[in-house]
Amino acid sequence: MKVGDLVGHYLGDNHPVGLVIEVGKYTGNADVKVLWNGTTEAITQKSMYLKVINERFSLNKIKGSYV
Repeated sequence: MKVGDLVGHYLGDNHPVGLVIEVGKYTGNADVKVLWNGTTEAITQKSMYLKVINERFSLNKIKGSYV
């Protein structure tokens, strides 16, 4: 998992979508920080419980380059 990946919970599609904003080592063996849809604060998560939905969301991949 990389910064910018859109992720979901591995249990299914009933869970919100999140954006990976940081990768590292955190308390409780968490290794990513995710900003979940509908929240205002990122929380640490274990990547083993997440699945990548769309790798590295970027404006460059939407109808040409904006950079």
